[in-house]
Amino acid sequence: MVTVGVRLPCFRLAASLRHAVDPDAPAYLIERFGRRRVLEATAAAEMRGVRPGMTMREAVRAAPRAAVAVDDPVRAARDWRRVLDQLARLPAPVDDGGPGLAFVRIPRGDSAARWFAMVHDVIEPFALRPRCGAGATKLIAFVATHRGGDAVCRPGAEATFLADAPLELVCVDPDVMLRLRLIGARTFGELAALPMHQLLRFNADVLAWYDLARGDVAAAHRALTLGHPEPVEG
Repeated sequence: MVTVGVRLPCFRLAASLRHAVDPDAPAYLIERFGRRRVLEATAAAEMRGVRPGMTMREAVRAAPRAAVAVDDPVRAARDWRRVLDQLARLPAPVDDGGPGLAFVRIPRGDSAARWFAMVHDVIEPFALRPRCGAGATKLIAFVATHRGGDAVCRPGAEATFLADAPLELVCVDPDVMLRLRLIGARTFGELAALPMHQLLRFNADVLAWYDLARGDVAAAHRALTLGHPEPVEG
């Protein structure tokens, strides 16, 4: 089985703003409660240093003129349900990954590019621009949606495909990410290069990412936390 990831960048931000998001305009979404962390940011905001997981205070310092929206989970869930209903028209099972993220399980050997085209056609009525990616697992497909264009991770190439992917894609807990940076792991490739004993105090998700970064695809099935929408706990 191959998984196609379907990601709608800044979907929750658009739901809170109640209009489509211009990727060239700096804007970001923060938590309604808790630590007021950044949940989503446009490409323009990320170019200024805003990253999911950072506090609002840090984001304001990085992009003082960026638009800020507060998460509206009720509206996001309602808008996302309409998109899921549309994706359900696809001739394959669709798994909900939370507002803005879904996974389509396609038969092994089928063309991922053909499914990418079908996803784009199905979502076209919403005037949304999905990012698609494919791989052996949901985690790999999720990372693939962050590549340029609609990317496919070929079987056996997982370690190479993930090597330069930042760990912050899957780990949005700032404390865990800080600990990883302190031991020199900002990307999957850097994580794979570490000796196992340096990771013994990390949780099961980090250990599963480590196995996956080293090419153990079976480990990806244990890495259930994608950093979307729930953070990894330290």
